[in-house]
Amino acid sequence: MRRARFATCLVALLCAACAAQAVAPRTAEILKIYDEPAGYYPGIERSISVSPDLSAWLQKNQLRIEIIQNRIAAIRAGKSAPACIGEDQYTCVASLAQQFAITDSYSGNNSVVDETAYDVNGKPMNVGKFEFVGYVPKSQPDSGVQVPTKFAMSVGRDGLVSSLAAHLPRDPTFAHTQDEYDATDAYETIAAVSAQQCPTLNRAEVAKWIENTIKPNAKAYNERIRRGAAEAEISKKTAFCGRNFRFNSVWASQTYNQYRRDVTGGMAILVE
Repeated sequence: MRRARFATCLVALLCAACAAQAVAPRTAEILKIYDEPAGYYPGIERSISVSPDLSAWLQKNQLRIEIIQNRIAAIRAGKSAPACIGEDQYTCVASLAQQFAITDSYSGNNSVVDETAYDVNGKPMNVGKFEFVGYVPKSQPDSGVQVPTKFAMSVGRDGLVSSLAAHLPRDPTFAHTQDEYDATDAYETIAAVSAQQCPTLNRAEVAKWIENTIKPNAKAYNERIRRGAAEAEISKKTAFCGRNFRFNSVWASQTYNQYRRDVTGGMAILVE
């Protein structure tokens, strides 16, 4: 069972790392979501300009987009409580958008605002799994391209979010100082999903929890893979601020020849 979980984490994290490397370079024409304040910016994850297809998609999904925007405003105004697990996808995205500039792809058919699509047998194809990314607003943006947190949301048959996976831009396994933890963007995910139970949660509390509770209780795994090896640090499910968290760190090293050695991987936070 543990080896199966290790293998699943390995595939997911390596795919996430490959996708992250495909982010377009910063140019004057790019829709720079990573320069925007926290909020929801629909459809522009992979867009460099407002194309006719994007405009048509925004118009088609305007009603559902407005639902998210209205919930973001209500949470900010204190009229609604932030929450994710056990709520619908719109409330979860609105809660994450208190900490992140959230965006998704209009062409992937897995946006939280996409209409339900059906196959030839009438079976819904794009319900239950949604993907999007979140950029933490920086007071002093980096000179290079900022790497986002990549989210994967699971929704049950009851229409409520059952789990959320957040693939972090940097792995907290290697963090020890407060600045190093802040650079992982782990705090923003944890604060967003636990804001209802712990509204005053601060960065130092999250860093000390990971350092003193999560890391000592994680188990290490090693496995040979094609042309290399993989290592994992997988934590047990741990309750914190009313939610259950698991931290999975997986790294793989593959050697192809004397000139090429690839090291890929990262950490995912799983929230239930």
